[in-house]
Amino acid sequence: MSWWQWTLLAIVALLAIVAVYDLVQRKHAILRNFPVIGHLRFLLEAIGPELRQYIVTDNDSDKPFSRDQRRWVYTSAKQVNTYYGFGTDNDLEGSNHYLIIKHAPFPLDEPHRGDPGDDPSAALPMAKVLGAARGRREAFRPPSAVNISSMSFGSLSGRAVEALNRGAARAGCWQGT
Repeated sequence: MSWWQWTLLAIVALLAIVAVYDLVQRKHAILRNFPVIGHLRFLLEAIGPELRQYIVTDNDSDKPFSRDQRRWVYTSAKQVNTYYGFGTDNDLEGSNHYLIIKHAPFPLDEPHRGDPGDDPSAALPMAKVLGAARGRREAFRPPSAVNISSMSFGSLSGRAVEALNRGAARAGCWQGT
C-alpha cells in the first residue's frame, strides 16, 4: 500500500473511533444522534460570535427568542453557570422598550461657584455640561470636576469606601460622612 492509502485508512479509523465514542457517550444528545457530524455544530457555535460580528447578524435579531435568551436556556438546562457579564450590545437609549432608571447625582441646586469673593477652597468647577451634547432637556453642569461615580459599594471593603469618601471630601466635591 502507498502512503496516501495508509493516510486514508488512518483517517477512516480515527473517524470510526470518534463515531463509536459519540454513540456511547451520554453527555450530548446531538453527538449521539449525529456521530462525527455533530462536532461541526459545536465548532460553528464556538466561532459563531466572530461570524455574527461581521457577516451574519447580531445576538438580538433572532425570532422568537434571541441568541442571548437561548444561551441562558442552554446553560440552565446543563446546570452550569448562568451568570453573564454586565455589558450589553443592545441599543438601550435608541429603543423604546427598555426601562432605564437613572440616578440623580446632583438632585439639589447648589449656589453658583466662581463668583468674586467665593472661597478658593471650594470645589473645582466643572467646565463640561453633562447632557448638552445630545440636547438633553435637563442638561446640567456638575458643581465639581471630581466626583465619585455611582457604583456598588457592596463590592468594596469598608476601608475602600472610606478612602473614596475622604478623597472626594479633600477635592471639595462631596460632603460625605
